[in-house]
Amino acid sequence: MRRPLLLVALASSIAHAAPAPKAKDAVWFPTKEGDTRVYEVRSGDKVEGVYTDVVTKTEKKDAALHVTVRREFERHAPYITTIAMANDGLFRVASDGRALDKPILLLKTPPKVGAKWELDGGARYAVTKEEEVEVPAGKFKAVRVEQVNGDTATTLWFAPTVGVVKMSVAGSNAVTVLKEFKAGK
Repeated sequence: MRRPLLLVALASSIAHAAPAPKAKDAVWFPTKEGDTRVYEVRSGDKVEGVYTDVVTKTEKKDAALHVTVRREFERHAPYITTIAMANDGLFRVASDGRALDKPILLLKTPPKVGAKWELDGGARYAVTKEEEVEVPAGKFKAVRVEQVNGDTATTLWFAPTVGVVKMSVAGSNAVTVLKEFKAGK
């Protein structure tokens, strides 16, 4: 049970980004109020937990689109985060409702295989390849992003418009997958 909770915690700290259409202006994160992503945390064939991300607010600010997301858990208090979508990437700018001192780059956009970046805290990211990923919500053309933070290696698959469609942590048999995506109105 500890590993699935680790995946949920990591999912809260990692932005939801997306795959690789060739268009420069592809959107790598949900942007409409009401956009809803339902995720399952699975261990083998067993569902260990479910959480839902809902876009609650969008606003243009500082030459970027700021998207506020409320993460709702089955047995925990909700978590609020804000992602800024700029021309050069997705940045976490607020966490748990509080502005961060420095934005955290979650995905360089447009994503390109071979792109790498590092955060001040030591986390390293690399876009390693484009691939088709199948999850309960469907098949997605996605970019695979490897993230290493200390001893923890996490793999994220980002798809256009939707953001993260799958996430796994090395050494764990648990995986987080997108169960459903509902577009906002």
